[in-house]
Amino acid sequence: MKHHKIPQISNRIISFLVLFFVALLLVLSIVLVRIKLLQNAQDLGMALTESYALEEEVNITNLQRIAQLASQYVEEINAGGGTGQEIQSWLQGYFVKMTDILGENMVDPYAVINGESIRANPWSGDEDYDFGSTEWYTKAIEARGEVVCSEVYTDAITGKLVMTISKALETPGDVMAMDVYIENPTLHNSALAMPEKYSYYLCTGDGELIYAKTPWQRDQSHDRENARYLLEGIQNGSLVKYDATFTDYVGDERGTYFHQMSNGWVVIMTIPFNLILLGEENVFIYVIAFIAAVMFVLLGALTIRDTIQDYRMKKADDAIHMLGDSFYAIFRVNFEKESYEAIKLKEDEGATLPQRGSYSELMEYIRKFVKFSTYQEFEQSFSLAEIQRRVDKGIADYGGDYQRRFGDTYRWVNIRTLYDKNIAKDEVTLCFRDVDAERRQQMQHMILLQDALEAARKSTKAKSNFFNSMSHDMRTPLNAIIGYCGLAQKSQESGDTAKVQDYIRKIDFAGNQLLTLINDILELSRMEAGKDNLQQAEFDLKELLENNAEIFHDQAQAAGKTFTYSLDLTDTRVVGDSKKISQVINNLLSNAIKYSNPGDSIRLEARQFDFQQHSKYQFVVQDTGIGMRPSFLEHLFEPYSRETAFTVHPTVGTGLGMPIVKSLVQQMSGEISVESALGQGSKFTVTLPLEAVKTQTGGPAAAVRPQREQPFDWSGWKVLLAEDNELNMEIATEILTMCGAEVLSASNGAEAVHLFSAAAPYSIGVILMDMQMPEMDGCEAARIIRSMNRPDAQWVPIIAVTANAFAEDIDRTTKAGMNGHVSKPIDFHLLGQVLQKAIQERDGDAPASKG
Repeated sequence: MKHHKIPQISNRIISFLVLFFVALLLVLSIVLVRIKLLQNAQDLGMALTESYALEEEVNITNLQRIAQLASQYVEEINAGGGTGQEIQSWLQGYFVKMTDILGENMVDPYAVINGESIRANPWSGDEDYDFGSTEWYTKAIEARGEVVCSEVYTDAITGKLVMTISKALETPGDVMAMDVYIENPTLHNSALAMPEKYSYYLCTGDGELIYAKTPWQRDQSHDRENARYLLEGIQNGSLVKYDATFTDYVGDERGTYFHQMSNGWVVIMTIPFNLILLGEENVFIYVIAFIAAVMFVLLGALTIRDTIQDYRMKKADDAIHMLGDSFYAIFRVNFEKESYEAIKLKEDEGATLPQRGSYSELMEYIRKFVKFSTYQEFEQSFSLAEIQRRVDKGIADYGGDYQRRFGDTYRWVNIRTLYDKNIAKDEVTLCFRDVDAERRQQMQHMILLQDALEAARKSTKAKSNFFNSMSHDMRTPLNAIIGYCGLAQKSQESGDTAKVQDYIRKIDFAGNQLLTLINDILELSRMEAGKDNLQQAEFDLKELLENNAEIFHDQAQAAGKTFTYSLDLTDTRVVGDSKKISQVINNLLSNAIKYSNPGDSIRLEARQFDFQQHSKYQFVVQDTGIGMRPSFLEHLFEPYSRETAFTVHPTVGTGLGMPIVKSLVQQMSGEISVESALGQGSKFTVTLPLEAVKTQTGGPAAAVRPQREQPFDWSGWKVLLAEDNELNMEIATEILTMCGAEVLSASNGAEAVHLFSAAAPYSIGVILMDMQMPEMDGCEAARIIRSMNRPDAQWVPIIAVTANAFAEDIDRTTKAGMNGHVSKPIDFHLLGQVLQKAIQERDGDAPASKG
């Protein structure tokens, strides 16, 4: 008996211990479940308040769109010359429609037009209402056409909380506004659908209650007090934790959940804890937990018995459970017995491969379907010796992808060996899965990523090319301007007027070069569109080369280098793109000076060769500088390529100059070649086909400037000059006054309109109008002048004088009624030509007065 009792006592102790630990585990589970319920409730509450906040923001956004739409209609009425009464009539009709759609007491639209308040629902004292000092008006003016919302405030008439949505119209000072009665329940329809015992508060960031929905029958002051208490608890963190609670009016503990909107408003929601934790039903949960514990013990005993009885079956079930249905073939491989057992086979393989057999037979079968080029590696990786080695190292999962033949096609397959010593110490599971679709999708994604990366690299490279080339090309004329300004000041102090005049001429030339580069930047969009940007015009090639040479002569002399040039040109006047030719020469000379040492020499040569109807002009820039290696010459014209060299003064650059030169030469149908040796200098030869303008004499053409047209006679003209920049106004006024004109100055378009309307008819001979000005731009001012009821409104020439040089800007000025367009900086000779042309095209019905 004793021998039987000892096992029985031991079993009882074990059972008691098991029950004790299970009970302890269940208690801990209940605590953990409670914590988890509260945490889940917080996550859900936070997500719910966020969704409510999003709905509130959507409602506000919809109201902003309504205000935006209303402003567009008011803008159209105003632009069409509508009166204030017409606008008010439209607003009243719009109010009725919005009331039908949104409900009663939701919105109240009105507008400020020409300094007058126009309301859909006028109220007593509206005429004395100082809208200019209100937040909604000042915010709208500052936003410049964007829809804005004011802070929530109490309406002076209704005593209700109001938020005003406003938008500035195109006419300065005009504003469209719409009051939104923010307490209206219709605006917070999401809160109306909440469960009965939930509470909902919407308040501003500083605690002002906007709307509340609670299960208690309390007046609004209690709701405000409760909202402030909750917001304070949220801000100081006392109500933020998942288990933080507060007691409501009826003694229930509640959890607090909140979300802050993008405009600073806060949505707060409270939920009773008894709804989260099932309240008094917890006892029932404990009973259920106890029953579950008992059943768990019984189930454990049955499980142990079943485990002992069905051990072999469980091994197969474990393997199938681990691998799942995603594998088309599964084998158990015993590496000790060198055998396999098929757990799962494809239907077509089941007829040819035995259910069990030696591992060598399995490998021989697999060999028929593996690509010949990869089978040797496959056989080595999955031999029994290699499997045994991985098992000894404790590698539980091993495998990879290979291509397997299915019928007449090859597909990607993933093979894996899985090992778990707790299941079987001498066995691994060998399984196969079809991953062809996944593998091809990955390859497609990789190709897309590579294409995207290459496109990004090209885009970054193009931007870098642009900015570096602009910096390189701008520095030469800018340095000349700065240098000659200093020399001119010194020459003026010494009284040498001849040198001052010479320096001013050179400054003017360098400034024009800089202006050319700026114009190139403005035309970049046209170049990217593939339009031909060559500017074919007649110019003096010899004069252009001499001007360029003079700039670099001074730079070379300052650097201790010798600069000479020789021009052998029969026909100096040619037709071509002078700006691009100048840019090519500037780049080559700049590099020659940069990549040479003190004492070296730089030489520019130009010669002419006759060739059919065009002449070929050859430009040679040669230096005795540091030169380049023969291996580098092959990459000279590639972006970012730059020779590594050691000189007295270090050089800087990004290797963009030569690619730019080659691109410009190719645009002009020319050729460029280079000869260079390290330490012996470089020689660049550029050949361009240019149409020569033959001179009347038989000998070589001299560098004679063409006769310019007689300058326009400004004497006796009365000019209305509209310009908001004081410096530009002073320069233009001085030059026009020196030419004999009388100038009326206007600092903006509105002032120009006033001065013209106040002047006697035909007293102003011409109006020079800037485009971008405060209060009223030039185009709007021109349209108003043309629409005036006076005899010279259509007669007076209006010339746009502006820095806006795009073709679309010229089109805008033309549509506004202007007669011509001159880009800044002002070429007064060109301005005279444009004015003369406008006078010739003008109708001759009115007197041809100068003003």
